[in-house]
Amino acid sequence: MVYAIIAISAFIENIFPPYPSDTIILAGAFLAGTGDLNYVMLFTFATIGGLAGAMVLYFFGYSKGRSFFERYDKSYFKLDNMEMIENWFVKWGSPVLIFSRFAAGVRSVIAIAAGIGKVPAGRMTFFSLISFCLWYGVLIGAMYMVKSNWQKLVEIIKSYNIILVVISAVVLTVWLMIVYSRNRTKK
Repeated sequence: MVYAIIAISAFIENIFPPYPSDTIILAGAFLAGTGDLNYVMLFTFATIGGLAGAMVLYFFGYSKGRSFFERYDKSYFKLDNMEMIENWFVKWGSPVLIFSRFAAGVRSVIAIAAGIGKVPAGRMTFFSLISFCLWYGVLIGAMYMVKSNWQKLVEIIKSYNIILVVISAVVLTVWLMIVYSRNRTKK
């Protein structure tokens, strides 16, 4: 039952990013450290749930296409964010998918943008799987290494997520200001 909760939690976090699945994964890793759960099963179920959630978003973006999101600009996510991520795909390619788990705040948008951009499903699955394995490997591995100091790890993860969200917001704001000023000078 706990493994199912972990998989569902990882799935939900992709669909509803504020959901704290990383904290739930860390709690699962703590339970694995006490012997109540198995590390391999925890890792497997977290990865399956996370990958399933990312693929749902990918296929949603793939099937609806750009025009759907243009109609709902500002409702679900900003088109500016999608364009920024599309530019990331052009500039960096597959590493965007690999490191998407490490970018709090844009994880879900990356999966949708990959679908809209018609990234091949096999490529999306493969590189997203690598991304989830790396992310959950780091989370679970870190908890394994600091079993007795798990509260410190939770604080580090919270700080990491806050710092990434702030950095992402600053970068996005600067980028939008540059785009806005370029468009303004063209007129």
